[in-house]
Amino acid sequence: MQNKKIRISKIISHSGICSRREAEILIRKGEVKINGKIFKEFSVNKEHIKNISLFGKELKKKETQVWCFYKPVGYVSSNKEQGNQRSLFKLFPKDIPRLVSVGRLDIMSEGLMIFTNNPTLSSFLEKPKNKITRKYKVIVKGDLSGDLFVATKKNFEIAGQIYQKIKIQVISSREKIHTLKIELIEGKNREIRKIMKNYKLVVKKLKRVEYGPFKLGQLELGKIFEVN
Repeated sequence: MQNKKIRISKIISHSGICSRREAEILIRKGEVKINGKIFKEFSVNKEHIKNISLFGKELKKKETQVWCFYKPVGYVSSNKEQGNQRSLFKLFPKDIPRLVSVGRLDIMSEGLMIFTNNPTLSSFLEKPKNKITRKYKVIVKGDLSGDLFVATKKNFEIAGQIYQKIKIQVISSREKIHTLKIELIEGKNREIRKIMKNYKLVVKKLKRVEYGPFKLGQLELGKIFEVN
């Protein structure tokens, strides 16, 4: 059996120092040492690693940390900004370490976002196969169709895109304004908005209130706190 290889950039990224792409640049520059020797390859047999050092300091495995954040409308879920966009990372206190997000919310959505210093945890929480439930409070305008509720009880297709079944519960209705509770496990790009649009409903407000075991609760808009 061959020894299992692992990418050095992945190890460095998981230590919270920098991104994988930035780590690969450091490897090319000869800033990374394995077992005391400069290492310019991108992968190595895991069993051969005794220690890894960067800038002369040995990497230490960090304890996993998790933060809950209440994202406001008008901010992008990325460090990258285009035009007049504002990154939600600008709302974080300066002492917050380098974090990765668990999924995203589009610029016009608000609510709970999870951040962690452990990319492996982020990946686990995002993957549909792990069946991590996301819950949303959604206000829509239009005529509610029974077709919406029937179609979404099983896997369904919209514009060539397959979506896994979701749960929709009507919390309240007044004239053509409806408040819905929506639960899903997939979280594809703009999933709820695309589904509502397909059934002639206009999303007026989309707010995520739960992600797996994490809840928005009484967290204030634009604030972040570390989970014990």
